[in-house]
Amino acid sequence: MRPAAFLLALVLIPALALASAVPDLAQVKSNGIDYVSLEEGAARLGLRMERLVPPTAVMLKDGPQPVARLADRSRESDIKGLRVFLGDPVIERRGTFYLSRTDFEARIVPRLRPDLCPAPPRPPRVIAIDPGHGGLDHGTENRSLGTMEKTYTLDVALRLRKLLEGAGYAVVMTRETDVDVPKQIRAEIANQASADLLVSIHFNSLYPNTKTTGVEVLSFPPRSQRSTNSWSPGEKDDSEARDAPVNEFNTWNAVLAGALHRRLLDSLRTGDRGEKFEHLGVLRMLKCPGVLVESAFLSSDTEAGRLATPAYRDAIAAALLGGIQDYSDLLRRLRPEPVAPAGAVPGTQPSSPAGPPARSVPTRPGAKP
Repeated sequence: MRPAAFLLALVLIPALALASAVPDLAQVKSNGIDYVSLEEGAARLGLRMERLVPPTAVMLKDGPQPVARLADRSRESDIKGLRVFLGDPVIERRGTFYLSRTDFEARIVPRLRPDLCPAPPRPPRVIAIDPGHGGLDHGTENRSLGTMEKTYTLDVALRLRKLLEGAGYAVVMTRETDVDVPKQIRAEIANQASADLLVSIHFNSLYPNTKTTGVEVLSFPPRSQRSTNSWSPGEKDDSEARDAPVNEFNTWNAVLAGALHRRLLDSLRTGDRGEKFEHLGVLRMLKCPGVLVESAFLSSDTEAGRLATPAYRDAIAAALLGGIQDYSDLLRRLRPEPVAPAGAVPGTQPSSPAGPPARSVPTRPGAKP
């Protein structure tokens, strides 16, 4: 087989494997949504489903190892120890558990069998960092401590940039000073820099609730799925009938979200508020995978106090770097090595990103270096 044909085959095999895992699964329709059999879907992934007590919950296992827990009429799941909200509730009919086709393809497969996901993007070389808010947009505030979200998002972003550049990545910042940049322009900055992924840095608030703490990771909902908050009582269905540009990367948004989510929880030892969906303007127009992270609650005096220390902001930046590296390592394993030109010395392909940039990529569309 010629090298080009061999590479094409390696790219197509995962896409064909995922396609063969879905269409002929037992399927039902509920409220206009296509659902597939969870037990059959698990089997296609090399897993088995085990019913729990109470019988309204099930567990997926890889051999003896539990890898996911789901429950009837619930959107909340546990996937490899992470709290993950689905786009549609699990349903049970006549003893069979069903998961929406979209959740199976865009939530379950990427986390449990990423090797079956089609068209892995290249391992990241250019990272876009988006410090949330800025200028007149202060974001949330801690009233008792007098601290503003926009200050901490930029501080953490600058710390992360230093770490990423030290690791050999090129970095584009959507802002480097205390200015407000429109959300769509932030995506445009990433796109014009040909960024391989974007991480938008934010901090959370639930005022007047000052007790809640923890980490949330947000990604853009797949077409026809609602944002997580729109399921709350009194909220309207905000699902969209058309794909946004970022929906091209639904599976890899999920993989990136999981990598950052795990690193933040492991590093910060805080509560798990889960991976959720939201129709976020900063993500909508992206031409690469992207997520938004909320690493702490400014409405909590406890977490706001920690965030006020440089050491805690260093820990957040280091966790984000670790998540990006984990994501990058996975993509390297999934993508075939390029065919070496004739006469090339074996083993000379660098495993890290191409050499460190002399400076960050310009941060505004049309800006000059």
